[in-house]
Amino acid sequence: MEISLRRRLMFAVLIVSSLFMIIQSCDAVRHNVGGVKNGGWIPNTMNYTSDWAAHEQFYVGDYWGFYEPRPNRQLYTVFEVNKTDYDSCSIDHFLYNISRGGGRDVYQLNHSRPYYFISGGGYCWQGLKLAVSVQELPPAPAEAPKAASSASLSASLPGMFTIVAAAAAALVVSWFGVHH
Repeated sequence: MEISLRRRLMFAVLIVSSLFMIIQSCDAVRHNVGGVKNGGWIPNTMNYTSDWAAHEQFYVGDYWGFYEPRPNRQLYTVFEVNKTDYDSCSIDHFLYNISRGGGRDVYQLNHSRPYYFISGGGYCWQGLKLAVSVQELPPAPAEAPKAASSASLSASLPGMFTIVAAAAAALVVSWFGVHH
């Protein structure tokens, strides 16, 4: 049974959209809070701000994974708080509860600013707290001045793009066929 042209086009749009999202998210990094070799987000193991975060770079778009090896909802709660509540280990005025239970929570860093996270249930006092500053992605490095011999290559890049685009279009047309 032949798949309709509409379904094939929808499938192609889905693939292209998925590839576009993958390409856009290539710069994002997922950080396992506490580090994989340290076992994750565990009380009384380290100072997460100075022992772990001080050795990492955090940029807008990155993700944090808060993982507890023995999932326990009471132990494993993570709240975004302001600096005052961070310093006092209080969740009375939390900004966001990222806990979903099960000990495997992921949070995306969407803004360039300081972030403060603590665990509830008294575990903040046992070291489950984290303060970091998230920065914008640095700009791409400037290109080195081009040598005279590379001028012809850079001039031909738009032509090469046109050829690749035409070849891709030809593949799509041959795959879908032409229907009147």
